[in-house]
Amino acid sequence: MTRKATTDEGSSLVETVIAVSLMGLVVAGVLGAMWSSVRLSRFSDDQAKVEAVLGSAADRLANYAYIPCPTLTGNGGYLPIVQAAAGTVDWPTTTVTVVSLRYWTPTSASEGTWADTNGLSGTQCNESVSLTTARTLQLITISVTSPSGYSKQLEVVKNNVFPRVIS
Repeated sequence: MTRKATTDEGSSLVETVIAVSLMGLVVAGVLGAMWSSVRLSRFSDDQAKVEAVLGSAADRLANYAYIPCPTLTGNGGYLPIVQAAAGTVDWPTTTVTVVSLRYWTPTSASEGTWADTNGLSGTQCNESVSLTTARTLQLITISVTSPSGYSKQLEVVKNNVFPRVIS
């Protein structure tokens, strides 16, 4: 019997290019999926931090003294109190703002509405003034915007109603 000699010719250039191309497509797909996962993780992290700052700002606002005639910006209102919440995630204080202040205005014995202007002014803006429904509730809208641009708002009702002491 005669044996036919086999020769190892290897792969052709076309076969090598096709194999490398297929490997490149697979690697590109895996890297794309990983990059999407990283971006989604960053976005989720931003969402969680915004929620944490909003919660902290609402807690700080709830535990702070009632201001009868607050200003929307500056030190005459709630802004410095809520901006301190940005420190919980090491963000600049400018990421937290007070968007609006609204005041409860009773329209009848059983109804009322939120107004953009405060019903109190001048000497009424004093803690010693007797408690009235008109000066009891404030609707404060807080906004938090992450450094990457994700933003969320929360409305908090601040009141000047103290629990009665039962003897």
